[in-house]
Amino acid sequence: MVFVPEDPSLRLLTPAPEEKLNGWLKEFFGKPVRISHRETLRHRDLSKVERLSFEDCLPESLIYKQVLPPWDIEQDLHERILIPSVAGSAQLYMAAHHGPLTALLVQDLGTTCLKEHDVDSKTARQLGEELARMHRAYSYRTDELIQMNILRSLTPIDYEEFAAREIVEPMVGWSDMSAEDARAIGQLTHVIAHKLAGEPISLVHGDLFGENIVLHKQSLFLIDWSWFAIIGVPTTDLASLTSQHDKNGKLRKYAPEILEAYCFESGRKTEDVNAVLPYAAQLERLLFLYWLVVRKSMGILGTTIGPVENVMRIVLDDLILRERNERS
Repeated sequence: MVFVPEDPSLRLLTPAPEEKLNGWLKEFFGKPVRISHRETLRHRDLSKVERLSFEDCLPESLIYKQVLPPWDIEQDLHERILIPSVAGSAQLYMAAHHGPLTALLVQDLGTTCLKEHDVDSKTARQLGEELARMHRAYSYRTDELIQMNILRSLTPIDYEEFAAREIVEPMVGWSDMSAEDARAIGQLTHVIAHKLAGEPISLVHGDLFGENIVLHKQSLFLIDWSWFAIIGVPTTDLASLTSQHDKNGKLRKYAPEILEAYCFESGRKTEDVNAVLPYAAQLERLLFLYWLVVRKSMGILGTTIGPVENVMRIVLDDLILRERNERS
């Protein structure tokens, strides 16, 4: 995995003091340890992720994540919701806190992410099958997950009210959305809700692209479970995973194999799922717009790809174009 420098205008997270890290490592290993190598994988405003390698220790390396709210939901996800054998998630070894910062020591699954790895059709089919099995397994637990009150529950019946309250209202208030834009988003949300009304409900990763899937010892793992995870329509995950987004990288050419394997494992007709995928993709973009609204509400005016208002406008224009195409 290659470290990509983030937008320099971002105010990057201030890490916990080194003595805190040393204390957490001593607690985890049961003895003082020496870090032999340290590699930054990602450093953003609400998170910093490093790979720590050690001498004479097992495990020989760990992923050290430091996150600020609302990214700290990852601790609850790992401790109370994710079952590694079902969700294909990494093992959380330890969590600790320093002020508002949450520190996580997580299983190191290596660097072979499917965005960059030369996957084959067999691996793509394996991915589709395993994603379908995960969605099916958690669909039986939705009532339990909702009662935990950890994740947002967002089903088609909620879409119109959610978009009006959480996206349109604040954006209009900031003059980032015109009345005409608001009407278009309302109409688009109405259509999405109607088209996805018959879809199953399950645990949704919410940011499922090739860059967040790691191949480790012939097994596939979904990483970076975070704020984007919800209880909702799992077809959203399939839509993002089979899209032509840059974050899917080399996995993009295997979208048909992923889709076919997912449908076979789900017991659904490929043409039926294909019919709803465009609306699931629109929902994924709508939820990304919501994240941008949340960032601005928190006073965070930048993103990793530029000023938050600019990115909101790009995503909004894309959604409005989709709404116009739907009408035509």
